[in-house]
Amino acid sequence: MRKFLFAIFIFSSYWSQSQTITGVVREKGTGLPLPYANVFINNSTFGAATNEKGEFEIKGEIPEEFELVASFVGYKTSSILIQRKGKQLYYQAFDLEFLEDQLSEVELKAKRDRSWERNLKLFTDVFLAVPDDPYGRDIELLNPWVLEFEKVKPEKGFNYTQATADLPLKIVNKAMGYQIDFYLQDFRMLRNASRFFGQAYYQELEPEDPETDSLWKVNKELNYKNSVRHLALSLLLRNPQSQGFELYLVKPETGFRARTNNFSVEVGESIIPLEIDSLYSKPLGNGSYRIFLPGKIEVHHLNKPWRNDYYSEIYHAISWLIAPSGYFDVDRNGTLIHPAQLVLSGYIGRQRLARSLPLDFVPDESFADFKEELEALQSRYLKLDKMREKPWLTLNKPFYYPGETLWLGGKMLYQNPPLQDSLSRIIYIDLLNSKLETIRQDRFPIVDGRISGGIELSDTLSKGDYLLRAYTRWGLNFLEKDIIQLPFPILSTNELLENSELEEEVLFGDILIKSNSSLQDSINYQLLDLELSFLDAFENPVEAQVILSATEGSIPVELDSKYRLENAMDWLDDNLPETFDSQLPNSIDYGISVYGRFFPFKKKGPLAEKITLVLGDLEDYGRVNSDSSGRFWATGLNFQDSSQIAIAALDEKLKPLGRIELIPFQSPIFRGSFPKQKYSTQRVPEEQESFLDISGDYIQLDEFIKEGEINLEPSAERNYGYGEPNQEVGPNDLESKTMAEILGLLRFNINTLKFRNYTFGETTGSPLLIIDGRQFSFLEPQAFREILLGFEPSQLKSIKVYNDNISNVIFGLAGYAGVIMIETKNGYRREAESEQKFNPESFQIFPIKGFSTFPEFPTSPPQDQYLSKKATIYWDPLAETEEGSLKIKIPVPYGIKKINLRVEGVTEDGEAFYRVLGFDIK
Repeated sequence: MRKFLFAIFIFSSYWSQSQTITGVVREKGTGLPLPYANVFINNSTFGAATNEKGEFEIKGEIPEEFELVASFVGYKTSSILIQRKGKQLYYQAFDLEFLEDQLSEVELKAKRDRSWERNLKLFTDVFLAVPDDPYGRDIELLNPWVLEFEKVKPEKGFNYTQATADLPLKIVNKAMGYQIDFYLQDFRMLRNASRFFGQAYYQELEPEDPETDSLWKVNKELNYKNSVRHLALSLLLRNPQSQGFELYLVKPETGFRARTNNFSVEVGESIIPLEIDSLYSKPLGNGSYRIFLPGKIEVHHLNKPWRNDYYSEIYHAISWLIAPSGYFDVDRNGTLIHPAQLVLSGYIGRQRLARSLPLDFVPDESFADFKEELEALQSRYLKLDKMREKPWLTLNKPFYYPGETLWLGGKMLYQNPPLQDSLSRIIYIDLLNSKLETIRQDRFPIVDGRISGGIELSDTLSKGDYLLRAYTRWGLNFLEKDIIQLPFPILSTNELLENSELEEEVLFGDILIKSNSSLQDSINYQLLDLELSFLDAFENPVEAQVILSATEGSIPVELDSKYRLENAMDWLDDNLPETFDSQLPNSIDYGISVYGRFFPFKKKGPLAEKITLVLGDLEDYGRVNSDSSGRFWATGLNFQDSSQIAIAALDEKLKPLGRIELIPFQSPIFRGSFPKQKYSTQRVPEEQESFLDISGDYIQLDEFIKEGEINLEPSAERNYGYGEPNQEVGPNDLESKTMAEILGLLRFNINTLKFRNYTFGETTGSPLLIIDGRQFSFLEPQAFREILLGFEPSQLKSIKVYNDNISNVIFGLAGYAGVIMIETKNGYRREAESEQKFNPESFQIFPIKGFSTFPEFPTSPPQDQYLSKKATIYWDPLAETEEGSLKIKIPVPYGIKKINLRVEGVTEDGEAFYRVLGFDIK
């Protein structure tokens, strides 16, 4: 089988809005202008000739990064790699070196002999078209005499024939309508492999008639299909199947088995079906991408009928790819950047210059869907911008004492709110001192875009300035401005902040907040009964999400207004620059996540394997794939503090295939200067005490059960605490339909064990069964079918289904494939398999940090307990209006004369607001 490496050096080609490249071409040494020199962007149709002054101008959709080439007869061709960095205009000067040893056309012809003729024949077969290619009749090398051939015998490796040309090769391709100037940089022919590379300038020919123009258009699109570029781009877009490519991993040959030419026999033996999820790719941050191959890849071109002598019953084209370094790099058009990174054979190795297309060619109507994906990729910064998120935080008060509880609340800002459900479910918060030392790290859940948490400050903390930094793992793929930094001071217990009143200006169009309050006395504290009405400028009620903080009247409400939500939302108008790119090294957290790498015990063992993860003693369980580099990512776990996770890649006998190493999560590096808030302090007067927010002084309401207040609701009626399902089958259908019909209503395929439109992964296993509140996790497919199909629908009360990413977070890894919750009429008697003990013998055990625990702010202290004075009287970061109204009860300690209620939030229309309402307590 002849291997061929087709190589034209090109560079990143993000085709953006129309740009202009200008410059001049001069003779080196004299500085004289060279008129009518050619200047072009490599491997494209963008080019121009210089005028009498040696000046040139190229206009069009110029890539962000490209190779600009200048040539002139009798002078050495020069090229330079240019990065525009967003510039609309770019200037470049060339100084070309004169070649003194140029021979005339007559002298060149006189030197030719039979050996040269034989080499020319081999050259055209490799360079222009393979001998049996019908396109070979329509492509012609107009100036073959500029070629020189030489036998090369390197010290290492095979001998080869090298071709060189000091002048550009002039080629006319009448099959696709191009004239090509090719500046040959290297050409090598070996016995069973060949390669060439150089710089190409394409100029479109004028068609003789409409039929020729139509034929050229058809030929261009036909040659785009199944090309290296088409295949590479389909891998990058992760849609090879929809583009007609089927991929197989070729297993290394051994002497124990002879390969057959029967495809059905070889599948699973010498070739293994390769899922696109197991192919790892990443952006390199410069407009190019790296695609990793786990080995030799066999490609079946399902949409290309073709004779082949490899399989007796296959009638489509077959190709093979090998990446000697394990990967290859492509640009945003799918074009190879470094062609030596990929060795091609089979059908795809037949491509020569006769079937090459310029970089700026984009397929037309027949690739409508593909073209949309291509345009989305080329405008990648726009797509990435829509996926950006940023946390905003606020605190229960603006300063703290050592040993207090810091309560925090906030919301996530999304550049594209409809994508909220697909983005992060965890916020990471670091506490730093003024020396930029990280004191502690916490993580809290993000629920419906909202944040609530707390940090118990150590009583050993020193007085000074501190900083909270909040971010999501996914957000670290983007800009530094997507991290929120919230400074605050910690004071000595004998200090107070000086209170300065901040005036609020309410403008027309702002949200109006009206309050109606009453004060009630009890034995141990007073109760402020408060109703807040949220109105628009026309006094219509508006719905809103609100964060409430009530503090003692002498305490400042805030230190600096720039940290308000309404200012933070300016970030929504701050888009990514057009030149932005990212390797996206950080994945999205859908729960507590585990990131690691698999290393096989066998020296040449596959890196792509199924990785099994078990939480604790089977509290949760899941299976994910490692990619072609051995890396794996599992997310969706839900636990607090820390837990033990068992991880292994197992064979059929449940023996480990290799070892696991976890990749630790790294907090972002602090950049810039330490932000500080401006404030001044004063000593606490002797007659006044410092009000400390010590959560342990309160007794939370859920520790008490008052007689007459018990309202027991069956847990089944509340879906066992799992929330509302996506679908539900009730008594009417259960009484009248068969189980097959019911599964059809639920759009569940009993053969594949998958819900239609729910493909959270190809190897997620069976859905989680919950029967009368008991979980039956990670059942084998046959056991799952036996249990589910063993039910008579008329004996069931309900069947409920959870099969979206939002609902399934609470179920952890076990719920990745969906959840089916069944409530029977008589109770299910089989014991849940999740109650069995887990045997960790073949697993490695790792401690994993979960969500941080914190004391909830006690908003409802018991009536029979004295309420001592506190700095924070009330705190609720998750309040929501109902029909524009919010009703709350604030317990106020005796001795408090005034409280300030800070009301901050956002309406359902996305309008931020901030108000401070003062209440005198008599």
